[in-house]
Amino acid sequence: MTDVPTTPAFPAPPARERGYMSISIAIGSGAFLASFAMNFWWPFLPLYLRDIGATSDANALFWVGIATSVQGVARLVTGPFWGVLSDRYGRKLMYIRALYAATLTTAIAAVAHAPWVIVVSLTMQGLFSGFIPAAIALTSVSVPDHKLDRALGVVTAGQYLGGTLGPAAGAGMALLFGFRGAIAASAILPALSATWIIFAVPRDVVTARVARVATTAAGSGRRLSVDWARGFSRTFWVAVCLYFGLFALNQLIRVATPIALKDIAGDDRASALSGAAFTAAGAGSVVGVLVVARAIGHWTGLRGTLIALTLFSALAAPVMAFGGNEWVFIAGLLAFAIANGASMPATNAMIASTVDTARRGTAFGLASSAQAIAFMVGPMSAAYFASTSLTVGFAVAGALFVLLAVVVALFSRPVESAAEPVS
Repeated sequence: MTDVPTTPAFPAPPARERGYMSISIAIGSGAFLASFAMNFWWPFLPLYLRDIGATSDANALFWVGIATSVQGVARLVTGPFWGVLSDRYGRKLMYIRALYAATLTTAIAAVAHAPWVIVVSLTMQGLFSGFIPAAIALTSVSVPDHKLDRALGVVTAGQYLGGTLGPAAGAGMALLFGFRGAIAASAILPALSATWIIFAVPRDVVTARVARVATTAAGSGRRLSVDWARGFSRTFWVAVCLYFGLFALNQLIRVATPIALKDIAGDDRASALSGAAFTAAGAGSVVGVLVVARAIGHWTGLRGTLIALTLFSALAAPVMAFGGNEWVFIAGLLAFAIANGASMPATNAMIASTVDTARRGTAFGLASSAQAIAFMVGPMSAAYFASTSLTVGFAVAGALFVLLAVVVALFSRPVESAAEPVS
């Protein structure tokens, strides 16, 4: 499909023009708390499963695999559906819905009495939550387009910061209050985020044209099933492909890292080194979002930024593959985390900038489905290379980053956010 012009974005009201950063921080703080909560209990999930009925460590990991796989399939199926509804009824409403749903599904996990209840909990998360795509879609229609890169950087930084701090806080809470107490505490945070968003973020505008199209489509199930996916440009689909690739390769590298460090440094040091590696990577992701993406984007624009950052990720992968030393490996992981973190707001901005404002909810719903597939493909790839050769796996990841850069360079068009208004 060739590129087609998109409808110009809705002009930002003066108040929104002046207050875009406070809106971005409000949405980003919600993403931070929700991501913090979701990562609160994830590291000790296998141990919790042993407490509620898993018969062995292997059996606990089996239930984790079942739960996450079903969650991924659920997100894959429902992501576009929630996106279409957000364009019809409002992105703020869908963000709030996703946050409250995260509280409900986490509460189910807190009262689980058997491993299958965790499968139910994560399946419901996949069906009804998905707060990060909703946060990005809301941001994309709540700030002026020429501020979009910076605003999405704030939201992405909140997500990464929550993911970095959550596991440490969750471990401390588990020591104080047990596994159930820690999970119950984390269940409260998304609801607090949702309540905060209700008052802190203005309601986004759904135009009469969108409402008419949605109403007409709703009258015909066949037409709705066909029309919602039409009209996106080739550059948009390239951006979604890049979105998938970034998440899949990130998952491959993250899942493989503890095993790679064990192979390099031995069992005795693997746990401590993994903790240091992931802490450094989390900090690097935040630096990438807030500093590197803006610095590079000032000179190259969105498309050039993504090509440069993807190639930088390709250079970091061989360092992890052939470094031969744990500290060299961690340095390569840090470099990769900076580049990968910086790539995410730029990719989100590229998706938003190639789509009519009225359809950004649908666009990020499709991106959510691509992310769901990536979360299944990445760990499976890591498992395959762990059984063959992690060195080859990291090298393949580097080659795939080069391929992604080539795809962006050859098959997308230059995309820029709207220019700063002249005062």
